[in-house]
Amino acid sequence: MIKIEILSVRNPQWANEGRTTINCLVRTNILHLEVPFTATPYDSEAHGREIFVRCLSGEFGEIAPMESKPATQPLPQSELPANYHRLERFLLGANRENRRQSFRSVVIVWGSMLDNLLDEMLEVKASRASSAGEAVGKPPKTLSARINKALNARLIDQEEASRCHHIRRIRNAAAHEWELSLVTGDVLPSLRALHEADHSKVLVFHEDLEFLLQQVYSSSCAMLVMKFIERLAAIGR
Repeated sequence: MIKIEILSVRNPQWANEGRTTINCLVRTNILHLEVPFTATPYDSEAHGREIFVRCLSGEFGEIAPMESKPATQPLPQSELPANYHRLERFLLGANRENRRQSFRSVVIVWGSMLDNLLDEMLEVKASRASSAGEAVGKPPKTLSARINKALNARLIDQEEASRCHHIRRIRNAAAHEWELSLVTGDVLPSLRALHEADHSKVLVFHEDLEFLLQQVYSSSCAMLVMKFIERLAAIGR
């Protein structure tokens, strides 16, 4: 896994009254842009703990006091739609694999979620066609066939289909190749394509397999999963 290097830190400010978290602006070797960051001494990532310690030592200037916030009335809690509860459960499972650093499992888990969502959208479409007396063919048996059928049925667009095929190639390599690496089949070209499509303005492309699976593949999958869950709910109405 590529080591995250801290290039600059600006404007440290206490984020809580207990002074255990610090807000700041950070640039690293994996990002094109400076981004807001909250540093804590308990961060699961080493660079998060490093930023906190270096801020505390005064390396980036005096830590500004926490901003006082006007008292506000608590907002009423609203019930999340069922489709978002499903997404929440899935993300908890995917994050467990991330914490285990089991990146092959991460690839397969995300790919399976996309596969299931495409299958469900096609089932809804087929059910409606059958109810209308239209002929319904056999359901597709592979992810590739599901992607193509969903595109032909206008359930997804061409750009989404292209992303899905890149994800499929990476997932297949993770599932079937015992020695997964950047030189395995279409892994590197597909990761480059996902980076260019979704992350090139923010994320620096490093040829490091674990970094790319965690930062590029997983993020591209997450974008599609959220879109497809919303779309499934819309076409199921």
